[in-house]
Amino acid sequence: MKVSSSNPIIPGEELEGWSSWSPNALDGLTQKLTPVQLMELAQQRRRQREQEQGEAVVAPEAVAAEPEAAAEPEAELEARAVSGYPTAAELEAIHQEAWQSGHEVGEEAGRAAGFEEGLAAGRDQGLAEVRAEQEARFAAAWQPLQQLSESLTRQIDRFESELSQDWLALALELAEQLSHGLARQNPLLIQELLREALEDLPATLTQARLRLNPADLEVARAFLAQETPETQWQWIEDPEVERGGCVIDTAALRLDLTMRTRVAALRKALGMDHEPGSD
Repeated sequence: MKVSSSNPIIPGEELEGWSSWSPNALDGLTQKLTPVQLMELAQQRRRQREQEQGEAVVAPEAVAAEPEAAAEPEAELEARAVSGYPTAAELEAIHQEAWQSGHEVGEEAGRAAGFEEGLAAGRDQGLAEVRAEQEARFAAAWQPLQQLSESLTRQIDRFESELSQDWLALALELAEQLSHGLARQNPLLIQELLREALEDLPATLTQARLRLNPADLEVARAFLAQETPETQWQWIEDPEVERGGCVIDTAALRLDLTMRTRVAALRKALGMDHEPGSD
């Protein structure tokens, strides 16, 4: 048995069965290994180099045992390289790692989705509560203003109604006074009144009675003699009848065309069917 020496140079005559090495010699082995196996192989060799560099002096027994200890991982790696498939332990580790990663990703995604949904629901609820509170405050502040507005509207309507009635009464009274004055100044007004009245009388009227102011008698007689020569008129002079008005009586109807009656009809049509000063 040769004594081991610390000289790293080994004489050529002591080497048996060797050949030159090239990097391509590992291609057949590395192509059959998976990335995980290659990583394990690299880590094991890196640990071996660190261990070899850290030991300054190695005992003969350790030197002799080292090839045997190192032979086991390399034999295992060679067996893996020959088979080309990961072991059951590696498959289980890969499965556990994938499951854990998927679980963590799913849990994080679910947590993020739940946070977004909760945030949206909270925001909507907060907006609804704020809106309801603002509406309640507005209603409370608007109620007295609305009551004041309604009261003011009623007062304005009543004022307009009273004012319009007063204005209508005043306008009607002025129109009546103007009509009286115009009738005194224009005697032909009775003629226009009779022309309108004939449209309401039968065309074959034979007899009729006419009551009118004495001042309008001459104009009325001349007009009716020309317009209704076939009708026999009875003339009644009545000073109580205002000028410009008359009353016509026939066997079938009565036409009251006095100024008083016409003004009363106008008042009734305007909703003012009470006499002035009767309140």
